[in-house]
Amino acid sequence: MELDLGNNAYDILNDWHPNAAKEELTARLTKQVLVEKDQLPKLLSREDLKERWEMNSR
Repeated sequence: MELDLGNNAYDILNDWHPNAAKEELTARLTKQVLVEKDQLPKLLSREDLKERWEMNSR
């Protein structure tokens, strides 16, 4: 993901007070994280794999 700060670079990078630019950036990043999280494969633990194998071998 490319981060385009545009005219808000100072507000985001240098101003340490909460502001609208930071809230908007945080909202955009949160939305992007949720989209990417849904696209990740589900990782299975050793126990999950063992249970699946036992159910399929019956």
